[in-house]
Amino acid sequence: MLTLDAPDLAPAMRPGQFALVRDPTTFDPYLRRTTWLYRIDGTRVALTLPANDPLAQRVRAGDTLDVLAPLGRAVEFDASARHVLLVGEGARVATLIAIAENAIRQQREVVLVLRLHFAALPSAVAQDSAQDASEVFPAHLLAPEIEYRTDSDALNTELIAWADTVVASGSDELRRGLADAIRAARYHIEPGFARGLIDLLMPCGTGDCFACAVETRHGIQRACVDGPWFDLAEFEQRRAG
Repeated sequence: MLTLDAPDLAPAMRPGQFALVRDPTTFDPYLRRTTWLYRIDGTRVALTLPANDPLAQRVRAGDTLDVLAPLGRAVEFDASARHVLLVGEGARVATLIAIAENAIRQQREVVLVLRLHFAALPSAVAQDSAQDASEVFPAHLLAPEIEYRTDSDALNTELIAWADTVVASGSDELRRGLADAIRAARYHIEPGFARGLIDLLMPCGTGDCFACAVETRHGIQRACVDGPWFDLAEFEQRRAG
């Protein structure tokens, strides 16, 4: 986690957006790091960054960082969406916290589900790798209004039937599983109902390099400017066609 004293940035960033950050005193690491908005507290902006990231290990309190932000499209909900289901896979659940807290401020009901994703590993490896949910993201860090679940199978039809909208952050496997679960609960994926994070390398933040190109039914889009949250129907309809 990076916490920045950024009075100009704090009022500009919205839930779901990201920042590209680098240490201006060195080229190690060379590329900017992708960090996701976690929380805004006054003039301070908290951004997610893995503890083992080279930038996180290098910086110290008081350092000045070079930040490009806000980037990407914010996650916004229709006024009619009263029930919000958020599904995060492992540590990627942290990218959903700002979205969850904003939905609560808008008087929506929020269920946040942490999906531990070690089931596909060999059992011997899974036992060594599996973490308790409280180690991945402790419940006490959430606002009490957010219902927090740590279901082994987060994609159950009961939750999907309850939801007016779904947002997922995780692997391609999670997005495919979510699409299958929505079809099982609702027969088809209605445009606007569910979106997922396409977490690709986004080195420039402007779309000029096309490193984050994503193929959708509307053609090639760039995650850093057209996303990074994409409607699941974009991919469902492309496959169906």
